[in-house]
Amino acid sequence: MSETLLECKELFYRYDKEYVLENVNFSLKNGDFLAVIGPNGGGKTTLIKILLGLNHPHKGGIFYPNPSILNPQSLIGYVPQDTTINSDFPIQAIDVVKMGFLSQRFFGCHLGKKETALALEMLEKLGIAHLAYERISDLSGGQRQRVLIARALCGNPKLIILDEPTSSIDIKAQKEIYKILKTFNRNHTIIVISHDISILLGYASRVLYVNKEVIVHQIPNLNLDTDGHICEVDLLDKFAT
Repeated sequence: MSETLLECKELFYRYDKEYVLENVNFSLKNGDFLAVIGPNGGGKTTLIKILLGLNHPHKGGIFYPNPSILNPQSLIGYVPQDTTINSDFPIQAIDVVKMGFLSQRFFGCHLGKKETALALEMLEKLGIAHLAYERISDLSGGQRQRVLIARALCGNPKLIILDEPTSSIDIKAQKEIYKILKTFNRNHTIIVISHDISILLGYASRVLYVNKEVIVHQIPNLNLDTDGHICEVDLLDKFAT
């Protein structure tokens, strides 16, 4: 049986007087590949901020059965949604990746040959080592997303959280990224936030539907005959039948 990394118990979070998350309960196990879906405003981003330690619940909380295995300060890698932020900043892809080695207290320190070699190795695993010394502004959206994934992986996190990692790239690039993530899933637990999870269905092990409350679904064999996209509403209809 897989080891439990974290447990969310009776969690409540509010903005002013309105609760955006109510009585949230779920657990995350080592080796999970969790797809997080739900409507805009349903609380997905808030839940992720709590997992990252950026927000703190008003009731309940996130508990770590074995704190040495996972904690939000050191062993969670995060890949943001918007790959265009500061994309014109004159920095090479490899320097973005090496930022993954920096902690807050060491920010600004010099990174040596060892970190450069490891960053190149990570870019190689993601299939873009040949772009290591290209400016980040010259890369496509899919290539920038791979650079950000490489950066998140440099800290060797137990858990990787990705926010809409394929929202701005084509279907072919989406499939390539999810295939790569699945290979990393052998050694890393993964949470992916997504609105359109037709491709993700082939890789995720469970679905977490967030709309103020949270419902956990195992992913059955849905026999989806499509090369296009299935929105989360259609997916949930299939779960209910």
